[in-house]
Amino acid sequence: MRCSAPPQRAAGCTGPAARRTQPLLAAAARHQRTSRPHSRGPAAALAPPQRRHRRPRVTAAAAPSAATGAADASPADAGAADAVADADAARLLAPAPGDAALIDSLLATPLPDLMREAARLRDEGHPRVVTFSPKVFIPLTRLCRDACGYCTFALPPAPGRRAFMTLGEVVAVARLGAAQGCAEALFTLGDKPEDRWPEAAAELRSMGYPSTLDYVAAAAAEVLRETGLLPHVNAGIVGEADAARLREVSASQGLMLESLSPRLAAPGGAHHGCPDKEAAPRLGALAAAGRVGVPFTTGILVGIGETRRERVEALLAIKRAHAEWGHVQEVIVQNFRAKPGTAMAAHPEPPLEELLWSVAAARVVLGAGMSVQAPPNLTPAAEAGEEEAGEAWRALIDAGINDWGGISPVTRDFVNPERPWPHLERLAAATAAAGKLLLPRLPVYPRYLLHPEPGRWLAAGGGASSIGGRARAAADGDGLLRGSRWFAGAADAETKAGDGDGAAARPRGEGGSGGAAPSGAAALSGAAASAAPPAGRPASPAPRTRPGAGWSIAVGPSGTLEGAAAPAEPQPEVAALLERILSGASAGASGREPGAPAAPRGRAPPRGAAATLAAARAAAAPAEAAHATPSEAARAGVELSEAEVALLLRARGADFDAVVAAADELRARVCGDEVTYVVNRNINYTNVCTYSCSFCAFSKGKGSEDLRGTPYLVPLEEITRRAAEAWDRGATEVCMQGGIHPDFTGDTYLRLLDAAKAGAPGIHVHAFSPLEVLQGARTLGLGLDAYLARLRSAGLGSLPGTAAEVLDDAVRATLCPDKLTTAEWLSVARAAHGAGLPTTSTLMFGHVEEDAPGAWARHLLALRALAAGTGGVSEFVPLPFVHMQAPVFLRGGARRGPTLRECVLAHAVARLVLHPHITNIQASWVKMGPERAAALLAAGCNDMGGSLMSESITKAAGAAHGQELTPGRMEALIRAAGRAPRQRTTLYGAPPPGQVARSFGAAPLAPAAAVRAGAGAAAGGVRL
Repeated sequence: MRCSAPPQRAAGCTGPAARRTQPLLAAAARHQRTSRPHSRGPAAALAPPQRRHRRPRVTAAAAPSAATGAADASPADAGAADAVADADAARLLAPAPGDAALIDSLLATPLPDLMREAARLRDEGHPRVVTFSPKVFIPLTRLCRDACGYCTFALPPAPGRRAFMTLGEVVAVARLGAAQGCAEALFTLGDKPEDRWPEAAAELRSMGYPSTLDYVAAAAAEVLRETGLLPHVNAGIVGEADAARLREVSASQGLMLESLSPRLAAPGGAHHGCPDKEAAPRLGALAAAGRVGVPFTTGILVGIGETRRERVEALLAIKRAHAEWGHVQEVIVQNFRAKPGTAMAAHPEPPLEELLWSVAAARVVLGAGMSVQAPPNLTPAAEAGEEEAGEAWRALIDAGINDWGGISPVTRDFVNPERPWPHLERLAAATAAAGKLLLPRLPVYPRYLLHPEPGRWLAAGGGASSIGGRARAAADGDGLLRGSRWFAGAADAETKAGDGDGAAARPRGEGGSGGAAPSGAAALSGAAASAAPPAGRPASPAPRTRPGAGWSIAVGPSGTLEGAAAPAEPQPEVAALLERILSGASAGASGREPGAPAAPRGRAPPRGAAATLAAARAAAAPAEAAHATPSEAARAGVELSEAEVALLLRARGADFDAVVAAADELRARVCGDEVTYVVNRNINYTNVCTYSCSFCAFSKGKGSEDLRGTPYLVPLEEITRRAAEAWDRGATEVCMQGGIHPDFTGDTYLRLLDAAKAGAPGIHVHAFSPLEVLQGARTLGLGLDAYLARLRSAGLGSLPGTAAEVLDDAVRATLCPDKLTTAEWLSVARAAHGAGLPTTSTLMFGHVEEDAPGAWARHLLALRALAAGTGGVSEFVPLPFVHMQAPVFLRGGARRGPTLRECVLAHAVARLVLHPHITNIQASWVKMGPERAAALLAAGCNDMGGSLMSESITKAAGAAHGQELTPGRMEALIRAAGRAPRQRTTLYGAPPPGQVARSFGAAPLAPAAAVRAGAGAAAGGVRL
């Protein structure tokens, strides 16, 4: 039997349940309106406040060494810190208007109604996904100065047993976790044990550390450097200086508030004899973390002697802290479990209903956006059996949780060793049965990781090796765990195991060697590590591993956990949206009518995708099926909103399969089974550029000397030779682009056209990005129309739609701040179309976007509007960010490019959104790799781009591909995908038969000539 009634949407309901919930809703609404000034309503926790906060700047020079640290703080400093903590506690404990009414409403609302409202709020902020953090548990020390009545983690010193894990032991455990796909290294330890136990102080001195916190910083730095796991530090009561120091080597920190009830400190209470459990120091630590910008985890304990009212009071204090600093990333609602041998061994455990009430109350108090967590291994009835555990877990989801917390495939829960972690398959099945998708996350939550200021919440000093750089490299576009080794530009052999191979906790090649020098407290890790570890038995037993035992974490190409259950059907809104698109699509080249099933000769959509789409369409409302007639769609297609496009771009699991199948069906209707490609040659005439795009590893300018390659400028006679050679080898196109050379003017581009046409008069010149066109026009003092007319008269046939990157000025401010704006790019493209010059269109994605699906949606809609207005866009080409040598990645400010799921969706969603105005969707084999690009032919693509006799830009970024895909190889790939290849011209016409014949019997390329762009190079290259 379920432990709760299924939650239902409260909006629009008028039944008895809704009427019972109305007092609670009214009280919650009044509380939000009358809360402290920084609170912003039910979704206030969704994003940290955007105002800037001052915080101590911790640098490598300022970080304490192994010889100095917090232990040197003077009594006066300690007294001042205590006074600040007391003031913080008094402020956070002060009731706000509306608190009493909210508490009364929570206490009076029946549990089913409370859970229904909590589930509604959770779905508002976390609609489809429940997360967990794959971790290793590192009990750095079991000694503690407190003696809580329920704790078995803290142990007294024992003869012959070390007080602390050694750095070698810590790293060994972390490596086991990294091998299983973990992302988090959870450091848990007793609070300042050296204050109580001489053995702890002596052992720290023998290792060269003045305090436990100094050793924590060193251990976290070592794990980060050697394994790439992201430390989360639970170090007890920590003040501002130490929180700032730990911030340099941890992705997040935490401290359970537990309870603020002073009754629990009385004799016989759970907190008796535990000075660190008093309200003032714990609230002070919570406030200190907020002041220095630490993403923070806290929570309450349920059933240790507190009342429901006291639980809510603790939750309200957490809410006030978050309203002030915006740093509370998750709140744990953890139920008490009695443990033999403790003072509370006979204390009754709270029943499941009490935990459900507490979870639901936390959700209502904290709002839609906050992450609310309940540990699954502690759930009442979780140990009773699979069916009972599944029911209890589903009840917790019904009560409003969106996260299960940390779960380890390697280490046990040292705080609750008698409660083993559930197997991931069981937890995923229970989550799926509740209609949710279980996904792995990082220890830092997306809203902090994806903040537009890279250093706001995560330390960024040290570039890609910093905690911020490592976290961004491990994330996907939603800010969750990437869970995959695949990246754009990789050789196919490097990622042949697939997108989800369980090795995602750190970027490839990271470890103890290479990369930037460690920063901040990371410099500590080597200082005292050379000291011999103290003799004795280990402080904690090492994990026991058996070949084939346990489980690992990997995210598959559809964005779900490999080997784990997921919802079988797409979301109703996704199903209805796809049905509306397909019902409104006109019959295409294949002659199929709207709604007729596609029957491609070749590779089928991903396994299960066609069936998923069929189910989705059958489930869609009949009204959606009749949304538009074919004749209407032929004129305008189906125009989607930004939110609808973003919904498709976020698709995972069954949603992903349905989107891909719909794109493939639409491709079959419009393009049939024909797949096109063009034989062409790239000529990148210079890599000297005055612009400072943070993604570009190709250009050479100020400060770029450390990047691969040397500055060059191709002479005009060499451009003529390359164009002639391309024609002789069967090409029908040369594509010419380059950096914005400081000596170039609009006349330069005209001479480049003359040079290419001199070598091959019949070749199509596809050249000059909108940035180059705008720069050329400005240098000559001409308007766009006049300059484009001159370019066309000189032989320009079309423009590449590059320099667009992402058509979102907020993204461009970070990615290419001095480049042309979104409006300028669109105006150049529009003017080109008006001048009779078609353009392609591109999207370069997967780097610094804060809201990646939203930014991509805005980009696609801008291109759709452009193409609908001019009819001048020949194709759309998604370009995945290649990260390896990109400056923004090396500085720690970007992801490792998009995931394979995001790449597939970029192509599939483009097919659906851009129809019928842009009908050619191209897969870039240079970015994706030839085999991956061919696989995209089952996701809406109908074009494989150019053979590219030579390519420089992507290769400069570190990609493995780019040096010519011959027509024979191209056609073999297309046929292997079950499609019919056709060689085309730039504008999708038929090339001359003689050129086609030459392309299949071409001689090898002759060596290319170039000159260095040093002093006087311009005079020897493009004659200015």
